[in-house]
Amino acid sequence: MMTLQQSSFRYDAVHLLPGEQIGLHEHLTWELSHVVVGSGVRVIGNHTEPFRAGEVILIPPAIPHCWHFNPEDTDSGGRIANITLTFTDDLLERCVFAFPELSGAIHRLHTMCDAVKLEGEEAQKAVTLLEEMGNRTHLHRLPCLLRLLLLLAESRRERVVGSYRRSNQEEQRLEAVRTYVVCNARRNITLDDVARHVGMNRAAFCVFFKRTTGKTFITYLNEYRIEMACQLLLQRRLAVSEVCYHSGFNNVPYFNRLFKRLKGVSPGAYLSEVMQL
Repeated sequence: MMTLQQSSFRYDAVHLLPGEQIGLHEHLTWELSHVVVGSGVRVIGNHTEPFRAGEVILIPPAIPHCWHFNPEDTDSGGRIANITLTFTDDLLERCVFAFPELSGAIHRLHTMCDAVKLEGEEAQKAVTLLEEMGNRTHLHRLPCLLRLLLLLAESRRERVVGSYRRSNQEEQRLEAVRTYVVCNARRNITLDDVARHVGMNRAAFCVFFKRTTGKTFITYLNEYRIEMACQLLLQRRLAVSEVCYHSGFNNVPYFNRLFKRLKGVSPGAYLSEVMQL
C-alpha cells in the first residue's frame, strides 16, 4: 500500500468491526471522511455529537478526532464501513504552482480552520466522487481528487462540526513568528529557520501556523512583504525592481504576479492609483 511519504494523498475504503475503529487521534494531513455503514457519536476537537451513515466531514490538519460506532448498527457481517481520503498541505501548494487558475479555490481551503460537514447536494456529489475513486487505480484517482478539491473549496452548504482552541503557548509562538518576520522579512527566510526559532520541527510548525492563522506561513510572509513593498512604492525613491529586492523577493516577474494577485493591480498601477487619491 502506498503511504503519504510516497504520495500526496491516500484513499482507504474499509470494513471493520465497530471496536476496531481507531481512537482519538490527530495528524498533519487533511482528512475527508464518509461514513458508509454505521452510526454513533463522533468527537472532533471541542465538539461531540451524534452521527449516522451518509455524512461527509472535512477535517483540517491537527484537529483531534474519532468516531465511536454503535455495535448494533452494522452490515450483515457485523461490520461498519467508511471511506477516508487524506491529503497533504503540500498537495494544495503544488496544485497552485502547477495550475494558477486554482489559486482562489485553494486559498479558501487554506483559510479553513474548523472541521465542517457537507450537506445537501454538495455532500452527495462528494460521495459520488469518493465512490468513483474506489473503482480506479491510485494514479487514475487524481482527476477525481481535483474535482473534490474544487467542490470542497466552493462549497456553500456546510456547517462547523469541530474546532480547536488556541492555548497561551500558541499565542506566544505566534507573536514570536510575527516578530521574526518583522525583523527578517528583507532576508531569505526558510520554513526551517522560523520553525527552529519557535522550537518546532518544520512539519509541526506548518500545521500549527495553518491551524492558528488560517493560512500557510508562506502566504503570511508574502502578504507581509507585499505590504512592505506598498510602503516602499509610496516613498517613490526606488524603481519597482528595487522595491522587489528590498521587500525580500528575489524574482521580479514573480513579485509582479504576486503583487497583482494580492492587490488587483500591478505595482506601477497601484502607485498611480494611490497618487490620484
